[in-house]
Amino acid sequence: MNERIKHALRAQAAVFIAGLTLLISCGIAHGGNSREDNQALLLPPSQEDQAVLKRRLQTAKRDTEAFRVFAENFRSNGDTKALAQLQYPVDDFLKKHVDNLLAQSLQHATLETTRLTAEIMFIKARLFMDLNRGDAARKVVAEMKNRFGSYQKISVELPGKTTTLDEGIRLLDEELAKAAVAGQK
Repeated sequence: MNERIKHALRAQAAVFIAGLTLLISCGIAHGGNSREDNQALLLPPSQEDQAVLKRRLQTAKRDTEAFRVFAENFRSNGDTKALAQLQYPVDDFLKKHVDNLLAQSLQHATLETTRLTAEIMFIKARLFMDLNRGDAARKVVAEMKNRFGSYQKISVELPGKTTTLDEGIRLLDEELAKAAVAGQK
């Protein structure tokens, strides 16, 4: 019984930490840095928008990666209860912050924002895979293939390595295929 209580407390603490991380990073993203704000004020309006968008994309990438790390740890430890508890905060965060930001990045696309968008979508697909949501991960990969067709050879910084976008998409396809085969057994 003692072990069950400890396990439940660890899961609750992990979800609390994930939420706290999200709140802190959102505060940082909206609070800004005075030096960066001063730099943005000196830039022409279109460059100012790009600088803000780039900063928001970088923050979204870090936050999505934090959720992915939590999901990966819960999954590798077999903690299905904590993994289930993580589903709603992840969906809420992706819907309210990341998806809107990804749509916005289409309107103000530069090579840098396109690279960051691709990296976020890669992490988002991995996050869905770690949450045992293969269908959602496949949708993200399909969207990546459609959205980044002409950018397949750009260099992207993926968790653990730097590679080309087409290689990252290939890796996701392989992982999804392995998960599908494992799920059929």
